[in-house]
Amino acid sequence: GMAFLAGFAQLLGVNFLVTLPAAGLIYALAGRRQIHLAFVLTAGFLIWLTLIGFSGMQAARDLSGSGSTLVQPASLLTLFWSGLKSGLLTFGGAYTVIPFLQYDAVQVGAWMTNAQFLDGLALSGLLPAPLIIFSTFVGYIGSGPPGAIIMTVAIFAPAFAFTMIGHDYLERLVNNQSAHAFLDGVTAGVVGLISATALGILSETVIGIHAWIIFSLAMIALFRSNAKWVVAAVVLGAGLYGMFFL
Repeated sequence: GMAFLAGFAQLLGVNFLVTLPAAGLIYALAGRRQIHLAFVLTAGFLIWLTLIGFSGMQAARDLSGSGSTLVQPASLLTLFWSGLKSGLLTFGGAYTVIPFLQYDAVQVGAWMTNAQFLDGLALSGLLPAPLIIFSTFVGYIGSGPPGAIIMTVAIFAPAFAFTMIGHDYLERLVNNQSAHAFLDGVTAGVVGLISATALGILSETVIGIHAWIIFSLAMIALFRSNAKWVVAAVVLGAGLYGMFFL
């Protein structure tokens, strides 16, 4: 339920800094059997999302009428802040950072397109490095080599800071049972953000019959097999298909 609610909010353009705390709070209240309060908060959040949805559709119509789809360079300060936020809000792995960076880079900062963002994810999947390295590509598109360096430093800084400075506090937080429900709700919200972001990227990048054929075959192959060679085979096969048919 929290994942669906968070995904719905993401599709309407609600900032994740609002969505994630709301998901954690509602889930925590429900876990403490404060069902009535959780229901009131959920209903209020849904009403607010509905109002945002109407205003968002109007804004989308105005934007489409202007015809402006140009990307613009990002300042180093913007890239640093985006990387720092993403590093602070990463839960459980690199995939959770995708909606945060996509929101900043494509929707708000507009220094890259969804197609470029997806290219960065694909390239990082081919490199012998953690998936989080795609953030370097996001920074590079924003402001060249300096942007790549700034983004990389910023996104890894929280992990090092937490380890060296906040270890004792984090241990107490992990052992605090009352915080588990809130964090579980936030985690469910992140799942919704990832799903909604994937849908948004899919709708803008997988266009045309050939793109859908590649996408469908790749999904079938990846879901039917967990072998490591399947990823390389999918990438190679998609490239060959593109060479001959696109």
